[in-house]
Amino acid sequence: MKKVIKKMVSALLCIILTVGMLAGCGKSDSNAPDEGAKSEGAVLDVWLPPLSENQDDKDIWDKIVEPFEEENNCTVNVEIVPWGNYEEKYLTGITSGEGPDVGYMYMEMISDFIDMGAVEPLDDYLTDDDRDNFLYLSNGIIEGKQYCLPIIVGNVIVMCYNKDILVANGVTEVPDNCTWDEFIEICKKVKIGTDGSTEVYPFVQRWGNPSISTLNSSFYPYVWQGNGSLFNEDGTALTIDSEAGKDAVQFLYDLRFTHQILPDVVTSLTADDCISYFCEGKTAFVEMESSSTVQFDDAGINWGFITSLTKEKKGTFVASDSLVLMSNAENKELAYKLIQFMLSGPSMTEYHKSAQFAPIGKDEEYHDNPAFEKVYEEDGAELHSLSPAKGSSKIYDSLYKNLQLMMMGEKQPDEVISESVSYADTILNE
Repeated sequence: MKKVIKKMVSALLCIILTVGMLAGCGKSDSNAPDEGAKSEGAVLDVWLPPLSENQDDKDIWDKIVEPFEEENNCTVNVEIVPWGNYEEKYLTGITSGEGPDVGYMYMEMISDFIDMGAVEPLDDYLTDDDRDNFLYLSNGIIEGKQYCLPIIVGNVIVMCYNKDILVANGVTEVPDNCTWDEFIEICKKVKIGTDGSTEVYPFVQRWGNPSISTLNSSFYPYVWQGNGSLFNEDGTALTIDSEAGKDAVQFLYDLRFTHQILPDVVTSLTADDCISYFCEGKTAFVEMESSSTVQFDDAGINWGFITSLTKEKKGTFVASDSLVLMSNAENKELAYKLIQFMLSGPSMTEYHKSAQFAPIGKDEEYHDNPAFEKVYEEDGAELHSLSPAKGSSKIYDSLYKNLQLMMMGEKQPDEVISESVSYADTILNE
């Protein structure tokens, strides 16, 4: 039902946008010569997700944009949109005419909004200084156009381990290039906790998470480690029926059922549960976003990490989320100016005091957790972001549900692959 409603909303949005353009509907052409003259007294709405450690993103951004408001005699309304209904909020807001001027989008959703005509290309807005300063502009090029500017590139997924638990089980080292087979053998040795008696789990994952972001940590990396990809180069086919995709699905199945390394409880665990298990010394290994590891330090855990496991190569997920200029923004030049301001070195420096991510421009020094600096410097080629594709959010949602059913023992690996690829074909060929 959710998918049907979403398709109806998307169709309605296309109609509304078309009618709006034909009727004028108060929206200005971005190239209109008097665009900049309308900044005085203007109101810009910005939608962002919660990313700061203390969930105080609104307070942080309100403070950051104050100088912009004063300089441009305008008002910036920052709204923090919960992750639970993030994409639906955008769909509803845009169709009702209450959407933002500047939005934050992740790659799983952006192609659909481009297809709807809801996102403005930025090629004509980019300055030479922008092109020189921003480090990840290529991540925002979709269908040959610069549709977005990355604001978050980082929060890499790493494989964390409890050193004391491993030592208690006779494991003194986790190789930096730990292979799948080596990982299995290490996990099989884990039986007891640091006290020598308490039973612990070798490895936990977040298969009870409500969000498809679970795949960022618990599936995609294994495809990339097999030197595979999720979509073909044209974004017209889901390619998990490749050898690398099949190996990745089978690896998960084997961790769960062949080797009993992943316990039954993983089907109900969220990301927060996995953090708690690790902080409480209940598991030896956990895949985790780098920003969350501060909680391991706070809990006094003696922990370490490797960038990823290795099959053909290393490979793991790194976020590449972006700011976009919405097509219905009334003052596009001012809205783009706000994007530039938000992504500037001073703004990002202030923001990163509460949300640890790597720099996105040359005008900002590295200020993320020093422990992960070498990941970006040494393993940068093995850090993957999701490639945009039509309907990818729905495709990943189907894949996630199929993998969840496999982890619950209700589907076999070949069923997961065939059903996920078949569903993707119907979406991509609509």
